[in-house]
Amino acid sequence: MRFAIRLLVPLTVVAFVACGGGDDPVPVAQRFPTAADAPGTTPDPDEKRETTEDYDEFIVALKPALIDPDEEEITTVFQEEGFEGAGLDVRFFGDAHSPTAPHLFSWFIELGSEDEAKSALDWLEADAMKPCPHSCAAVISSFDVDDIPDARGVHRIATAEDIEAAGTENEVPSDSYWVGFTVGSIVYAVDLHGPPGSVSEEQAQEIVSAYYDRLTSGY
Repeated sequence: MRFAIRLLVPLTVVAFVACGGGDDPVPVAQRFPTAADAPGTTPDPDEKRETTEDYDEFIVALKPALIDPDEEEITTVFQEEGFEGAGLDVRFFGDAHSPTAPHLFSWFIELGSEDEAKSALDWLEADAMKPCPHSCAAVISSFDVDDIPDARGVHRIATAEDIEAAGTENEVPSDSYWVGFTVGSIVYAVDLHGPPGSVSEEQAQEIVSAYYDRLTSGY
């Protein structure tokens, strides 16, 4: 949303409404990571799971989550390519919820075909790799995702030292591992996000592997 939400700012509430199913054999309620996929996580008490089939509601949620949203590009990738539905879920790590605790954000975007889903994934990855439109201290790199065909991984980190060196005093230190992949006509994405040192690529790989295996077990 990030529909890939990429939180370099405090958590934002995203509003969606009910969504129907598609050709994917996995029911909508099962299209998000579970406690088994992401051990140690609990549903976020503030940001409730939401889904929608309404394109306008989807765009309202999507645009603030993108690094550099472009209205024309968004319309081309999603509305013109058969947007059918989307959903967002948020989980947190730890015994007590806190905005600074590590969080796991997950999304699905259902489109009209496998090709359309792959195009959307290309676009979401490209956005995830963009530098901030304004100055920020984020260091951006890609990483390989194990054992998931055509999956994409993007790491964004801004340490306190990076922020001090960049002179972006209002920026909050953060570490983010974003992974996107497709299953049929659906784009899935997760963002493991927290303060630097609280999350890792290995952890992201383990979560995504379990998540993908469950989603594809019916194929």
